[in-house]
Amino acid sequence: MKLRTLYLVGCMALATIVALQGCDPDWKFDTNYEPELVVEGSITTNGFSRVYLSESKSLNHTLDSLTLSELPVVSAKVTVSDGSRTEILVGRIDRNRMPYFAYTGSEIRGVPGRTYTLTITYHDRVMTAQTTIPKVVPLDSLRLRPSAESDTLYQATGYFRDPEGETNYYKIFTQVEEKDKDLFNAFMGSFSDEILSHPEAEAEIYRAFRHTTVKGDKYTPFFKPGEVVRFCFAQVPLAGFRFWSLYENEVMNNSNPIIPSTTNLPGNVDGALGLWMGYGASYYRVEVKDTCYSFLPDTNNPSSIFTTSSFIK
Repeated sequence: MKLRTLYLVGCMALATIVALQGCDPDWKFDTNYEPELVVEGSITTNGFSRVYLSESKSLNHTLDSLTLSELPVVSAKVTVSDGSRTEILVGRIDRNRMPYFAYTGSEIRGVPGRTYTLTITYHDRVMTAQTTIPKVVPLDSLRLRPSAESDTLYQATGYFRDPEGETNYYKIFTQVEEKDKDLFNAFMGSFSDEILSHPEAEAEIYRAFRHTTVKGDKYTPFFKPGEVVRFCFAQVPLAGFRFWSLYENEVMNNSNPIIPSTTNLPGNVDGALGLWMGYGASYYRVEVKDTCYSFLPDTNNPSSIFTTSSFIK
């Protein structure tokens, strides 16, 4: 039997990932299962560190409201270093997503090209990971137009210049204001520049896929007229691309009984499950309608790369 543990993680507080066990058809449960620490951590361009910790569960573990309330690991020591400074992250309640408790920084901001080391001390164990924030590749413009499937729904397409002579990986997150509490993983939102055209590349941007939806709501990857949507367009390291790509494959395969889930999501934390990832991120905010938005740098605040409010038109 190939054992897969159940664990909950998400990146940048943007997705809740439920990775279920996959094994041979003859189910067998390990009564001596030892939980593993699950790490979900990120640091973004000009942003601070944010880390969520939980423990993995075996497949025969009961999931209920009490179990979910016990998911957060709240007694760990979490530090982040940029090579010259080290910061102890502060734990606090975060109601925007499971596991509802985050370790956050307030001193060390993310800088493209710089490497950041995460260290977690928990139950006399020390777990570490490193990540580098890639440079920001901003969107030049975004086009909204009625989708081919329905003239009452809109398709979003982003246009940008992919650096030539490099291998780059990208990740997209979206948030519909008044419906989503935060940015979440966009459906089919991970890709490499191997599939892009040059010099101007384009990427389809879809609504975030949610594992939990309001009863009666049917998921659509497109947007509705009048919605206000936030986008995060980020360049990620290879480890992040591998993680998100396999996660998206698992999401799509989850509804297909012919294709079983048989592999764990790849992580980069030594001694634990999960991911510590740097995002070369830029942010945008638009109103959904039949139009094209052009994005310009915020010259009044260059360190922020782009504003998130001046794009409403």
